[in-house]
Amino acid sequence: MKKVWIPIIAVVALLAILFIPIRQSSFDDGGTREYVALTYKLVDWKRIYSDGVYKNTRIYFGDNKNKTIDELWEIEKLKAESKFIAKILEINVHSVLVEPLDNEPERASSDKISFNIENLDKIRANAGDFVEIIYSGEIMETYPAQIKVINWAIATDMRNMEYTEQWLDKNTAQKCDEPMFEHIIITKIYSNCFFARTIIPMPYDIKINGTLTSDWCVGDPITCDHENTYYDQENNRIEADMISVEESDWEMEPGMDYKPVIYLYPEKEMQVSVKLDLDGKLTCTYPKYNGGWSVRALPDGTLIDKNGQEYNYLYWEGETFAQYDLSKGFCVKGEDTAVFLENALEKLGLTRREANEFIVYWLPLMEQNPYNVISFQTDIYTDSAKLTVSPKPDTVIRVFMAWQKTESFVSIPEQELTAPERNGFTVVEWGGTEIK
Repeated sequence: MKKVWIPIIAVVALLAILFIPIRQSSFDDGGTREYVALTYKLVDWKRIYSDGVYKNTRIYFGDNKNKTIDELWEIEKLKAESKFIAKILEINVHSVLVEPLDNEPERASSDKISFNIENLDKIRANAGDFVEIIYSGEIMETYPAQIKVINWAIATDMRNMEYTEQWLDKNTAQKCDEPMFEHIIITKIYSNCFFARTIIPMPYDIKINGTLTSDWCVGDPITCDHENTYYDQENNRIEADMISVEESDWEMEPGMDYKPVIYLYPEKEMQVSVKLDLDGKLTCTYPKYNGGWSVRALPDGTLIDKNGQEYNYLYWEGETFAQYDLSKGFCVKGEDTAVFLENALEKLGLTRREANEFIVYWLPLMEQNPYNVISFQTDIYTDSAKLTVSPKPDTVIRVFMAWQKTESFVSIPEQELTAPERNGFTVVEWGGTEIK
């Protein structure tokens, strides 16, 4: 009997030597670990590099098995994502030409880099804008150099550079003795100033001169004591000098529908009228609602009023008597709200740009809560805020989120999320309200 077991034990031992990896090394590069078997090497990557932490688990055979961890990193870093900030030099339908900032490592490879944007998210970028670019792989040694871009977005955190353009002309702008804003959200940061919008949307953009400490980030709600305030009414711009910054304690009022915004996407340029029949009263609109809106709409969503002023969307805010329903929906941890909304809004038919604008507005009010009960309203909302658009659209998507903060998990039936397919002249609206 012993003679039978001896070869079996020998085979098992041989297989263990060949295929079971034994931990060999841990590296002081962020936490990478190396395991070695006779036939292969396994590396559990957790390596800090210039653009973050690279995490992956990889198995190496053949010649790669005998390479050092640094040699393997030369192979692996081609799969890692890198990012840099650049200024757009040229932009067209298919590609973009950019100039990396002087302090970006990519600048050492080339002062001009080109990449294809056909499969990327559409963003409202123009020549002269700064964008953050995420790419993988090597920079191809052509001129201009070329890269494979994974994603791009308008750059918002540029603390390493000064803002040098003139925001408004103080000779023609109105000097304001009283503060024009209080609770605001940071939208862009430079080394010598930052930009913001009011938490309750108002029809102007704000530039505040002064240096923010590293404690503050884009998206933070703050209050800012300020002085030397100027208002450029023609361009809807405010500029002021910072005195101090503190965290905002603003809370939503119950019964308010906040920032419903309406996008219009005709198939060809056309004049469009929009009317809103609200079961309640409007408290703020932009552009001004005079019994309705009448704008010239372009296929890319740009709206132009009779004075030639351009808008991204029609905005309204109001008090309503609607009784919103939270009997079905979702209970989401505050820290998971961003990921949840990304997935939910895609199912509800919003584009990436529309979803980004939704999330940027609501996330600062929700992500710090222990839990949020979220329910997307249907007939209750559309019946209380009836929308009439002429010419009649082919597709209408209206997304309205009612949500409530809760200290513990609430079990509720899950809501099914669907959206019509976008065809022809499409109208999209999103908004929300907090239920107290």
